Amino acid sequence: MDFIMGLFDFFKKNRKEEPAIIKENDVAAVESPLVEPEEESKKEDKYANQKSYFISVKKSIDKQKLYEFINILLKYVTPKKIQAGQYKTGHGYRYFPKRLPEAFEEEFYESNERLRFRLEGDEFLLFINKERLDKNISIDLSIRYDLADKMFDEIEKFIIDEAVTASESNCKDDTDQNVRTVYILESGEETEDPNQSGIRGVEIEPIKSDFQKYPGYRFKPFGYCLGAFYRMWFGKDIYEILNKDTLRRFPCYENIVLDNDVTRITLYENISDYAKKENREKQMEFRKALKIDEIAVKMKQAEDEEIKQNADPEVNIQEGSFEHGGVRLIQTYLKDGEIAHRSDADSVEERELDENGNEVFSVIKDL
Repeated sequence: MDFIMGLFDFFKKNRKEEPAIIKENDVAAVESPLVEPEEESKKEDKYANQKSYFISVKKSIDKQKLYEFINILLKYVTPKKIQAGQYKTGHGYRYFPKRLPEAFEEEFYESNERLRFRLEGDEFLLFINKERLDKNISIDLSIRYDLADKMFDEIEKFIIDEAVTASESNCKDDTDQNVRTVYILESGEETEDPNQSGIRGVEIEPIKSDFQKYPGYRFKPFGYCLGAFYRMWFGKDIYEILNKDTLRRFPCYENIVLDNDVTRITLYENISDYAKKENREKQMEFRKALKIDEIAVKMKQAEDEEIKQNADPEVNIQEGSFEHGGVRLIQTYLKDGEIAHRSDADSVEERELDENGNEVFSVIKDL
């Protein structure tokens, strides 16, 4: 930790701070809330020729393994942009591409519980993301078909070794199944009709309801990736949530067992045939057989409840540099001397700890 923090000033010289505020539930893939219609059309054409990989790995993964995944990518592409969301400061940062190793080290040190890291080039877009309550780190890669085919064996090896779940799909289909395109008129009104006259811009919003209408909808409770996609991988850790026997009995184009007890399922033959009626039906059949919707909704409810509880905590822990020399501040909320939720508390005990966990300061304040 001392080594990493000691390099902090050096890293700052190689990144540009942006004034954007990072919100926990923002959609990382949306760089700007308002896009010109012509730009959106170009993106759709680009996405049609790209594959999308969504890989969930345990949050305890060795960070070097994540960097090795990036190195697989760098054999085939050159990043032009590096961006990161610093939750502690509330700012976004851009790094010079040549500073990728330093950027990765700065953004992925252990005390950073929430991550948002983005690499972008002409042929690809990569997000590595983790929200505070997520049990997994999400890797979201969109890449041109021909490059994806060249990388496939290396991507799959990473999935077999590290992933909880993973999926492969057509990028345009994945986008259409999970985000809603809203067209902004000159009057300021909104429409979903792309042929409406007077359109001045486009907004992209995540689909949050009516997911039964979208066979390729992606549920992401606690950082898991659940749904029905062209190709999927299921690691041994997911069998605590999804029934392994049901998975391996499911009738589809391909259903095989790989190393490390990983199940690989390919729902239909051609990745580009996602819009065919029989393939959409196969996606819904898979969701029903594995009870995906039921399981995901229950997990989302549990996640929402945990978010609510964390908004009114009994104990709050922060890391940083504090007034009395501590690097960790523990706030315990009290009512009549007993631990209570913050909303009910009449006082708070504040304790500062040093790097070795020793208390350097303690005080009880009235609220």
